[in-house]
Amino acid sequence: MAQLFDFKKVTIGPRALVAAVELAPSAPLLTSEDPEATELVLELLPDLRDHVCLGDVAPTFGEVAPDTELAHLLEHVTVELLAQTDIAGDVSCGQTTQVDERIYEITLNCPDDVLVVGALSSAAWILQWAFSGGGEPRPDVDAIVGGLVSLVESLSDQVVEDDVVEEVSEPESEAGEAFAPEPEPELEPEPEAEEASAPEPEPEPEPEPEPEPEPEPELEPEPEPEPPAPSTWDMDDNVPRPHLVR
Repeated sequence: MAQLFDFKKVTIGPRALVAAVELAPSAPLLTSEDPEATELVLELLPDLRDHVCLGDVAPTFGEVAPDTELAHLLEHVTVELLAQTDIAGDVSCGQTTQVDERIYEITLNCPDDVLVVGALSSAAWILQWAFSGGGEPRPDVDAIVGGLVSLVESLSDQVVEDDVVEEVSEPESEAGEAFAPEPEPELEPEPEAEEASAPEPEPEPEPEPEPEPEPEPELEPEPEPEPPAPSTWDMDDNVPRPHLVR
């Protein structure tokens, strides 16, 4: 037989887990369609008969088990496995609601999501065995329950180890001194860009030498005036003569 259940969606909330389960086309919808398989489940888990079944036609699940939804049987098998672990807390019942022709929602109290998911998966495997004709090997309920407990404990130990590792102080050397963390390599400062030097002033052009003044042409001495020719006086004239003033 093909797989009875197809888990379409599992939603984990703060207090409950909700699984949307679709039954295969070849799977029976009601336990009454395969009473022998239903009886195999009740023989494997006899405490199912004493489950309180609120809101049903009878007060206990044993009375309604012969003719109830297969998803309802899956819910109660899951609750029974959780109860046998003794670590599930107050998980007394669940709830099964039909949302489509072959789709149901199973709601379970969720003290530990790993534990509940493991129990739901194990319950589906037990029903798969029973509605496929039973036979050997018969499911070992004690081993299933023990496996669920070990799974949760191993995960809890792992969480504790992780917490301890985070709190461990720095390792100490043989002398008892704590290892100092290796200093991070200092980054060499990037060379500063050289400041652009101001352009050197261009040398002022040397002043051109002033042209030497051309020598003034020497003036030729004016010719001395020739002394006047002595005037000729008639010595015998009675004309007064000029006086030379020295």
